[in-house]
Amino acid sequence: MSNDVVYRHYTHERRILPIASQRTQILRAIELYGVLVLVGETGCGKSTQLPQYLYENGWTDGDMEVICTQPRRIAATSLAMRVSTEVDDPSIVGYSVRFDSSYVPGVTRIRYVTDGWLLRETTLLDPLLSRCSVLIIDEAHERSLNTELLLGAVKKIRRARPQLRIVICSATLDAESFLEYFVGGRRRRRKCKNGREEMTIKRTGGGEKNNDDGVNDEPRQRKRKSRWGKIHDGTTANDAEEGDEDGRDLTDGTIISVDGRQHPVDVMYVNEPVSDYVKSTVETALRILEEDGGRGGDGRDDDDGGDILCFLATGEEVDSAVKMAEDAISSSTTIKGDSSRRRKRGNDASCLPLYSSLPPNVQSQVFLPRSTDEVRRGKRRIIFATNIAEASVTVPNVAHVIDCGYAKMPFFDPYSGFDRLIVCPISRASARQRAGRAGRVRPGRCYRLYSEDAYDRLEAETAPEVQRCELTTLIMTIKALGVKNVLSFDLMSVPTVEALSHGLESLYALGALDESAELTDLGMEMVYFPTDVRTSRMLLASLDMERREDTPPMISKLIVADVLTVSAVLQVKDLFRQPRTEGQWRSYDNAMADVLDRSGDHVTSVHLFDLVDHSGKILSEDECRDRFVNRAALVRAFDVRDQLSRFLRRRFGGNGGSSSSSWFGPKRREIVGSRVYDPDERSEAIRKCVTAGYFTNAARLGDGGRYYSLRGNYAVSVSPSSVLHRYGESSEYIVFGRTYDGSRGGVDAKPCSSVNGLWLRQLAPHYWS
Repeated sequence: MSNDVVYRHYTHERRILPIASQRTQILRAIELYGVLVLVGETGCGKSTQLPQYLYENGWTDGDMEVICTQPRRIAATSLAMRVSTEVDDPSIVGYSVRFDSSYVPGVTRIRYVTDGWLLRETTLLDPLLSRCSVLIIDEAHERSLNTELLLGAVKKIRRARPQLRIVICSATLDAESFLEYFVGGRRRRRKCKNGREEMTIKRTGGGEKNNDDGVNDEPRQRKRKSRWGKIHDGTTANDAEEGDEDGRDLTDGTIISVDGRQHPVDVMYVNEPVSDYVKSTVETALRILEEDGGRGGDGRDDDDGGDILCFLATGEEVDSAVKMAEDAISSSTTIKGDSSRRRKRGNDASCLPLYSSLPPNVQSQVFLPRSTDEVRRGKRRIIFATNIAEASVTVPNVAHVIDCGYAKMPFFDPYSGFDRLIVCPISRASARQRAGRAGRVRPGRCYRLYSEDAYDRLEAETAPEVQRCELTTLIMTIKALGVKNVLSFDLMSVPTVEALSHGLESLYALGALDESAELTDLGMEMVYFPTDVRTSRMLLASLDMERREDTPPMISKLIVADVLTVSAVLQVKDLFRQPRTEGQWRSYDNAMADVLDRSGDHVTSVHLFDLVDHSGKILSEDECRDRFVNRAALVRAFDVRDQLSRFLRRRFGGNGGSSSSSWFGPKRREIVGSRVYDPDERSEAIRKCVTAGYFTNAARLGDGGRYYSLRGNYAVSVSPSSVLHRYGESSEYIVFGRTYDGSRGGVDAKPCSSVNGLWLRQLAPHYWS
C-alpha cells in the first residue's frame, strides 16, 4: 500500500498533527540512516504516530516489532491505550512494564515499554533485541538513570546489529550531542529537499567513508522501492552520498525537527515573588475562571475557554491544592466588583489530580473525554499535576498553564548514603516545556509564579539523574552487560567518583561483587530479579532460611511468603493513610490493634496481609477506610507480590501445590489462621531477612533519643508515619528502607524495624570495621 493511500485513511485528528506533514521525510531518514534524532515539541504526535508510521510501512513484517521506550510506567500504559484506539487491530499494540504486561508474542507489533524493563530485556533475555527493527527512545531529555544505561547498551548492540534503527525523540534536546554520541566524528551541514537545515555526522576511524574511497557523489539510479515509497531518480542523490547501493549508510545519523506548538503562547510573570506558591496557584486558577466568565480566551460564547493545567512540586501539594480549590469552588461566592453577578463556581470546573503514585483509575480521569454532565453544565477542568505532565503524558484541551517554578527531584549523598527528595527550582528547559502545554489546541497563556529575572537565573538544563542518584543498579546492569571495567562503559554523562565508590562498596558488602569487582555467583543471581539489589538480597535470604535446618518448622513454611509480602510493600508508597485530627488518631490506634507489631513497619505490613490471606478476599473500600489503609496501594502490593512469587517459582521452584505460587497455598492459610507458630520467632525471621538486604541502611540509638547511621554517623529520625515512631519499643539498632527530607527538617527514614546488633556484625563484619 502506498503512502498516499495510507495517508488518505487517517482520521482528521491524525492529519492535523504537526508530525503528519513530515511523515515521508521521517520514514526516508529511518530507511537511509542508522540513527535519527527527532526533535519535536510536546503534542506534535511523535510518541503516538511514529510507531504507527513504521508499522504501516513494513518495519514489523515477519516476526519483528517496533519498541518505544518511556521513562515512566504511566506514560507507557497510557500511550499503548491511546494508540490501540487509532489502529485497525488493537491487538497489535501492547505494553511491558515492571510487574505488568499486555504483550503477546507473535501478535504484538507496536510495544511501549519503560526504560528499566527494556534494560532487563537487553541484559538477560535478548541481548541483541533480535525481534526489534526500530527502537524509539522517547523523552530522552529527562536523562533518567535507566535512559543513560539504555543509550550505552544500545550503542553496544548496534556494533553487532547495525541494521537496528535508533530513533531518539524529545521535546527539549541537545540534538547534536546525542547524534555525536552515537555516530561521532566530523560534521557537515547540508540542505534538505524542503530547504530545512539537517545535520549528518559520519563515523570516524575504521568505519569512515570518504570520497577518496571512490564513492560517487553523482545521482544514482534506484532499483528498489523503499518502505516509505518509491525513491525518484535524482531526488536524493546528494543526501544519500557515501552509502551502499541503495543509498543507505547505517553508520550515519541525521537530525529532523518537527514543529509542535500549533498556537502561540503568551508568557506572563509576577512582579514580586509569591509567599506560598500552592495557594497562589489555586488563586490564579480561580481568577482565570472568573475573568473568562464562561467564555474562551477570545470571548466567544461557543468556546469553553480550555482547561487549566497547574504544575506543583509534590503529590502532597497536589492533594492540598485540589482540596483548597474544591472548597473554594463549592462555596457560593460573589465576584469582586459586581455584586449583582452571583454564581456557584461548582458549575465552572472540576478539580483533578495527576501524579505518579495515584491509582491508574484516578490518573485516567484526566485523559477521559468530558462527561455528559461536564458538557451540559459547561464545566472546565483544573488539573493539578507534578512534572509527570511536563513531557511524559499529554493532557488534552489545555489552554492555560500555571507554573510554580519548582519540582521535587531525587538526590543521593554518597557520603552519608542517604537518598533525598528535594523541592528545587526547575531549569529553563523545563519551564519552556511546561509553557508549551498551553498552545496545543488554541492560543494559550502560561502564568509563571516567578519573575522574569528569576527565570533568567535558572539553570539551562536539568542535571542528568546519573549525576544525582545511587549507582548500585547502574553498576549491576553494566556488569550484567559483560563490561569488566565500569569506567570504560560509554555513558553520555559521567557520574562522580564518590557515587561510583559508594555503589561498588555497597555491592561488595552485599556479596554481589568480589575483591576484583567481578560479579559473584550471588551477584549473577541478583541480576535476574526485577527489584533493586537490596530487595533481591532479602528475597534470597528468605529462600536460604526456608532450607536451613535450624529454622523452626512452622517458620520455614511461612518465611518466603512473608518476605515476598515485605518486598511487595516496599514497591508501593504509603500503605497506611495518616490521620489528621485527634479523633482520627484514636480511631487509628483502635484499627492498628490487631495488626500492629512493635518491632516496626515490615512485620506490621505482613500482619495486615494475613487478614487477606486468611479470608481469601481483599479488604473492601469501607474496611480500608476504617483501618486507614490506602486500598489502591494494597491492591497494587498484592499484584506485585503475585508477580514476584511467580518469578521465584519459575527461577527456584516451589514446595508443591497447584496455585500460582505454592508459598500462598492452603497450608499457609491454615497456619496463619490457626496461629500454630511462635509470633516472636516469625517476627525475628522476617527482620533477619530484611537486615540481610538492608544492613547498609542501619542506625544506632545515640544521645538525645536520635539515631545515627553506622556508616558515617549521620543523624536520622524515624518517620512520624512509621509505626515504630508511635508504638515501637526503644531499640538500640534499626534498619530502614529509604530516606527523605522530613517536614520538621533533617532526614527521616521509613519503613523502619528494630534489629539485633549481632545480626549486623554477622552479616558483614568487614563493612563496619
